[in-house]
Amino acid sequence: MKAWPCALLLAAASGCAPPLSRLTDQRAFDQAMCAAQHARQPDEALRFVGERIDEQARPRLHLYAVPEAELQRSLGEAGARLAERAVVVRAVAAIDDVQVDDFELRVLLVDNEGPIAAIPPHVEQIAALTEETIPPNEVEVIASRRHVQWGRMRQRPLLGVGAALLEASTLFMVPVTEMTGHVRRTPGRVTVIEPTEAEVTASAPAASMLAAEAARLSHVRYDGGQEVASVWLWPRPSSGELRVVIEWSYAALGCAGSRPRMRRDPLSSAEVVRTVELALPPGPDLESRLAARFGDRMQPLR
Repeated sequence: MKAWPCALLLAAASGCAPPLSRLTDQRAFDQAMCAAQHARQPDEALRFVGERIDEQARPRLHLYAVPEAELQRSLGEAGARLAERAVVVRAVAAIDDVQVDDFELRVLLVDNEGPIAAIPPHVEQIAALTEETIPPNEVEVIASRRHVQWGRMRQRPLLGVGAALLEASTLFMVPVTEMTGHVRRTPGRVTVIEPTEAEVTASAPAASMLAAEAARLSHVRYDGGQEVASVWLWPRPSSGELRVVIEWSYAALGCAGSRPRMRRDPLSSAEVVRTVELALPPGPDLESRLAARFGDRMQPLR
């Protein structure tokens, strides 16, 4: 059977393939994503565009779990307590320079019971794992107060005295003097005073150090492409089957409608989501299993 022309195959899949094909050949991937949304089969069209973007972007990822010995060396006994409960993970993802407006990466750790929720590297969450104490917030309550308006009292003294007597006759349940303007009430307020950074550091030095290091290592860089680095913690899983689900996405912002009527509508965005699932090899702990799977180099996601 004679092979169909490529354009016909793509047309059957996306309903709008020749324009998409030309756009992707020209590396106009943001325009291709916007156009794919209006194809007859947008899911197939977006999948086609995503595959073409992957060919040029070459998405890659490295996952690194901090060994328990390193945590103990850096944080002492607090590091040992942290390692018993969680694993500190750093992810670095990168793509080559392609014409997209945004690139994001999400990584899930999944066991036999489902996804394991990640813990953000905030000092409060880390302190709970290292058994350190964060100073509580101070709450200052300022009650409402009533102030006599002496200028008003001098202008209308008889009305002020009568309003005061009438208010007293209601056991001060009806604010008559406020209604007449002889008394003004200042509303009360509650002020929450958070502990200072110095107080948190003194109370939870290990958690503060790790949170600061996580913030330092997290970044987004644009240099001939895009690199995204982030740090989080995973609760230490059981020694069963584990897999990593990696989801990355490309986005195009400011998509206009494909028809004159639609161009009057607000601009929208388009997103292509790609997913890959990697099983982790057996090992004594999550740190060694991630090291065996990812090694010391970036791993391609295509």
